[in-house]
This record gives sequence, structure tokens and C-alpha cells, in this order.
Amino acid sequence: MNIYDLIVIGSGPGGYVSAIRASQLGLRTAIIEKYQRLGGTCLNVGCIPSKSLLNSSKYFSLAKNDYSSHGIFFEKLFFDFQKMMNRKNEIVKNMNNGIKYLMKKNKIDVYEGIGSFETNNILSIKERKSLKKKQKIQFKYCIISTGSKPLCFSYLNFGNKIISSTEALSLNEVPEKIIIIGGGIIGLELGSIFNRLGSQITIIESADEIISNMDDSLSKGIKRILEKSSIQIETSLSITHVLENTKEVSIFVKSKSGKKMKFIGDYCLLSIGRTPYTKNIGLENIGIKRDKKGFILVNDFLQSNIKNIYAIGDVIGGKMLAHKAEEEGLHAVEHITGQKPNKLNYNLIPSVIYTHPEIASVGYSENQIKKEKIEYNVGIFPMKALGRSRVSGCIEGFLKMISHKKTDEILGVHIIGDHASDMIMEASVAMEFRSSSEDIYRICHPHPTFSESFKEAALLSFENKSIHI
Repeated sequence: MNIYDLIVIGSGPGGYVSAIRASQLGLRTAIIEKYQRLGGTCLNVGCIPSKSLLNSSKYFSLAKNDYSSHGIFFEKLFFDFQKMMNRKNEIVKNMNNGIKYLMKKNKIDVYEGIGSFETNNILSIKERKSLKKKQKIQFKYCIISTGSKPLCFSYLNFGNKIISSTEALSLNEVPEKIIIIGGGIIGLELGSIFNRLGSQITIIESADEIISNMDDSLSKGIKRILEKSSIQIETSLSITHVLENTKEVSIFVKSKSGKKMKFIGDYCLLSIGRTPYTKNIGLENIGIKRDKKGFILVNDFLQSNIKNIYAIGDVIGGKMLAHKAEEEGLHAVEHITGQKPNKLNYNLIPSVIYTHPEIASVGYSENQIKKEKIEYNVGIFPMKALGRSRVSGCIEGFLKMISHKKTDEILGVHIIGDHASDMIMEASVAMEFRSSSEDIYRICHPHPTFSESFKEAALLSFENKSIHI
């Protein structure tokens, strides 16, 4: 029986990063992956393929709607959907190979199959299809990083016309109409892809706002922008039932006032959340504790109730983000090896939505601050006042900075704008070091850039003044 210092179950961003860090710190390490390809949901059917198609569809949309203002014209503009999909697949393949290389470089053994606990020191590895036991391996420590899978209504199954993000990213053609249930990150991103390529998109959300877990200003701002691009957004609706046949799917809904409506599409994309993947890994054999929703319970060091077994990423809940899983993986490994990593500050994990313009957020929302009864200042600077926004042609959006009224410490930053996914890191770094809004204002920002919006919002936050508005 092979014996390892650490075994990681799952090769997504949290898993493979954990394995690499463990090897760097001198642990004999192995990783178990049930699929043939490494990288987990993020690389294979999530972050990377969706961003590839978002990029491709964005270029087509810009060529169709914006390039003429730059003096660029096309006689016969068209897109090749299959080529877009092939490009996406090639990117995923190359990144799969990249992770394989990293495993080999760091001398990490890779096992293909389903890892299942027999004891708190022994795992059996089974073939995925037959669940036939292949071999056993022994470990001193284990990190569970098995991720999550899309939620489906109990009375439905993913398949023909009811699809998850996984199936949506592998469609053979652009549908005429797609009904999306769920106005969160996945719904907005996939809706944007197919809207740009000509699909009629309707997003149905049960809450009063889309992306309701983010600052209200972001919800209202992006709703207005998406509706301008002909995406239909319906909020405060509950699903009563869904009917599908070989040609279409019908979604029956009811408003809070009791009004009944029906939406018909070629497909219904369910993006109503994700559930932890813990099937067939033997948690019950060793008494790993979980909450009511099935998420593994862990302490501040990411240890389960079995102290040599850790869990990270989607399988423990919280923000289901690749970079959150990575940070947890690094934290767990460094705790195992006797390092003293800082306590994870989940409030400073940024969230990004890759619509156009992008959405990014870190820290407290204004609603959260109000609930905490904290006195605060707000600075909101519109992107249209920036020279860089004007020359780039993307004038939509704003940067909102919230700071403590007495101490001026930055409490939250929320952005809609071009390159928001990159700009949010200035906020994350500033907040990690507990900077004030005045600190940001006093730092020289290059011109012309989108980052100047930080300086302007900071001045508005601590002095209620701005240079350019």
C-alpha cells in the first residue's frame, strides 16, 4: 500500500493548488480525480470555457454595434459558432495539459477514480463507472476538495430541454430563445453570451433584484444595462411548474400579487445554485459532520471534526469561487505543515461577474453596513467622467466606495465598468492593509486609466468633493 503525507481528493483550483503547495513544503503528495481531465468544474465546465465564450461573443458584439464609431466597417459580418466552441475546447485542453505538467514537475502522484474513506487514514480508489475497488492508499492528512454540482428542481432532471451551465457550454447551435431561471453570476454571464450571438434571453429571478447578494447599486445598475441590450429580466416571480417536450419548454410562474404568466423557450437554463459533491466518498464511514444542506463543517483551520481531514472550496459552502478555494487550500496545507497562515478574511474575497461592462465587488455592501448600524460615507464616481472610458467607448458604470464615517477606513468597493475584474484588486489590497479613503486619494494614479475612478471616489468618500464631476 502506498503511503502519503497528504492526499487531496479533487483536482479543481483548490485541489491542485493544495497539492502543489504541499509538495513545495516537502510533503509526499497524491491527488485523486474521478474524471480523466484535471482542473475540476472551473477549468472544464465553468470559469475558463465560459470566459472563452464571453470573450468571443463580446468581440462579435463590438464588431456589430461599436466598431463603426471607430471608423471600422465590415461588409459581411458573421460568426462561426462551431469555431468559437473549438477555440474554447482547445483552451481547456491546453490548460488540462498544463496542470498535468505541474503535477509531474512537483512529483505529485495522480490517481484516476473515486476516492472513498475506509478509515481516517485509508482511502480506497474505485473506477468511476463500475465502482469496482482498484487499490488502497494510506495517508497522514487528507484534503477534501470535491467541489459542487448544479442544483435542479426535485421534480426535474437535466437533459433534453432543461439544462445546467455544463450543457449550455456544449450546445451545438445558438438557440432562438433561452429562459434562464436564476439571476446570479451564472445566469448573467451565460445570458450575455447567447444574447450577443442572437438568442432571445429572458431571466427569471425569485428575489426582488438580480445578483441580490451584492450591493443594491450593482443590481440596479447592471439590470438597466442588460435590458438596454434586449435581455428581458423578470424579478419577484416564483416558479409553479415546468413542462417540456421535444421542441420547447414552458415555464409557469406566479408574481407576488398572484398574477400567473408563462414563458416559452427552446431551452430552460437552471442557474439556481450548486450543491456539494459528497456522493460515494465514504464520509459516513468515518463520521464526517455536515450541515443540513450537506456542506462539510470545518473550523477556522479548515479541519473537519476528524482533525487530520480538512475540507476546502465549494464542498464547505460560502462563496463558490475558484480563488476562494485556492486560498483555503493554501491555508490548509500551511496549517498542516506547521506554518502560521493568517486567518482567512472571507469579507475580502472579491466577487466578479464578466458581463460587459464587468461587475466587481469586495467588502461590505451598503445594506450590510446599515444593518450593522455603522455610520458611513459613500463616494460614487461615474465612469463616463473618465477620459479612458470615453476613448475606449465604454462609458457605462461607476465605482462606489464606502468608508467608515469616523475612521475613514474603507469598508467596501463596488464597481460596474470596463476592466472591473482587474481594478477590484486595488480595493482588496487597500482593505487588507486597512487603508482609509484619504490614503487612496493621496496616491498618484496614472492618466488616462480606469483606476482614476478609485482616486475620485475616494475624494468623494472622505471629503464629498470630486475633481472631474
